[in-house]
Amino acid sequence: MASAHVVIVASVALLASSSSSSFLFPRSCRWGSADGTTPPPPRLLAPSGRRTTTTTTRPSSNVGDGDDNDDDDAGKAGVGDLEGDRMDIVRMLQRSYYHDDRPFVVDGGGDDDVRGGGVATANPSRRPRLDASSGRIGNLPLWRVGWVETPGRRNCLNVHEMQYTHMFETILSRSKTSTAPDDDDDGPPYFGHLYLPGGTSSARSGDGRYRLRTWREELADSDRFDDHGTSSTLADPNVRTPTVDRSAVVGCLMRVVDHARMDDGRLIVLVEALERFVVEEIVDTRPYAVANVQILLDEEELPWETRDDGKRASDEGARGRLRTRDDKNACAFLRGKAVAASFRYHEYEFDGRKLPLSSGGGDGKSYLTKDDVPWLEISRLLPFACYSSDDRCLASANKMSARIIEDATTMTARIYDDRGSAPVVPSARGELPMERELRNGGILWEPPRMSSAVVVGRRRDDLDCDALETLIWIALDDFCRGTGFVLPEEVRRLMPPEMDYLDITTTDKRHSSPLSREYPKLRRQRRLSYLAPALIENLELPMKGMRQAWLNAPSTAARLLGALERYEYLTNKMMGEFE
Repeated sequence: MASAHVVIVASVALLASSSSSSFLFPRSCRWGSADGTTPPPPRLLAPSGRRTTTTTTRPSSNVGDGDDNDDDDAGKAGVGDLEGDRMDIVRMLQRSYYHDDRPFVVDGGGDDDVRGGGVATANPSRRPRLDASSGRIGNLPLWRVGWVETPGRRNCLNVHEMQYTHMFETILSRSKTSTAPDDDDDGPPYFGHLYLPGGTSSARSGDGRYRLRTWREELADSDRFDDHGTSSTLADPNVRTPTVDRSAVVGCLMRVVDHARMDDGRLIVLVEALERFVVEEIVDTRPYAVANVQILLDEEELPWETRDDGKRASDEGARGRLRTRDDKNACAFLRGKAVAASFRYHEYEFDGRKLPLSSGGGDGKSYLTKDDVPWLEISRLLPFACYSSDDRCLASANKMSARIIEDATTMTARIYDDRGSAPVVPSARGELPMERELRNGGILWEPPRMSSAVVVGRRRDDLDCDALETLIWIALDDFCRGTGFVLPEEVRRLMPPEMDYLDITTTDKRHSSPLSREYPKLRRQRRLSYLAPALIENLELPMKGMRQAWLNAPSTAARLLGALERYEYLTNKMMGEFE
């Protein structure tokens, strides 16, 4: 058995290529990007330890054709045959191993060489699944890379690093690619996207700030703010961008929608960004990181922050607040229900579009060359996810969400009597809920405000999500008119029905259809709060490097206000330049 494991580990090691994982379209925006280049094919370790370049075809030797280069051609053919034969063996071992229930044991060489040591075990029978009672996902594989993903986006990953090839092959072998809720034994193919400056090389550096941590460990680290800073330009000293040079604890839950296998060992994986999470417990760090995570909702979605009329309780002072907000156990119970309701909307919010491949690549038996991949067609699927045309799931999702508010009120009555006496059920009365701990500890923080010297100064408490949504669409209209920017249709669909008087140019309005009337406006506003700042994130420094700030924002309103200020800044700057 031990020798079999050695062979398996050796075969997986053959898939190692470069020093960092990347994705096919780093800044894939259909309105213009020069970065969507095809990565070079990875190199494989030859049996002798030398590196040779993988060939995608096997040339014939053409012996006896009278060519003076017969010997050279025969030698090249031999090398091609050797590479092809080795890849055939690797694929055979992959098909055998990734459909086997035996545990995988490997010594070292994992995602994080700082924590733990020696032997680490990853059991293929463990599947990441949502626990609807708590809103947690256990055994979530983590893709720790040097860039940030936010909910509502779609991306295409080029997986070519050893441990991540193993991670995704494991995910694909034990999961189904579906947009349906997590209601069967296989479960959706989830993984977590977590920001790590410098990627794998930082994890292996031994520097403690790049070590994978839980949010409690992060709060206990008194030196964590030493790695936080801001940057600005000489032209705009009043506009500052936050910088964080340490491993994040707030990440994005991803789902694999489709995949294809390349003939050189790489994986092409189409993914969608669903929700954000915070790392709760670390399960493994080798051969790749695995953690138990807590899905993190915005403040507007938390039942104890909401009154019966749908407004945030904190907006009306202490008298209007649900008293469960001070009971940690009650909050945990309600959080689980709210997260489960949020997942019900995914079937409508993500259409589960597949890779535009004519044949092969995803069945584990056929493999694509780089010339077989339609790079341009794939880029058109990015960077934003599309809504589904099927809204049948919304009725049950809305019903479940409405029931949560009722449960919050009922639980308040059960836990406290009218005189405010001791709770009837066991609780942690007096302890703050997790979201409040994260905010008080600086893990959740509002995006940096812009100086009143460049934008209109506004008080956060004076604006709710409805007012901010209206203002940001007016700012978007001004921005598009002033720059000639064409708004992606995936964003245009988020416009409130009552604002259809705005004539904003879109990529393909002919095929546009309004969102379902059953779709809650808070969900629409949350999606807009992530997508609106993404449209301008590559324009100049004040807009760049903000994705983690949007991900760490405590509320939808905080993101909308941050995005609004940046659009107004750009509009004011244009007016000054063109006057």
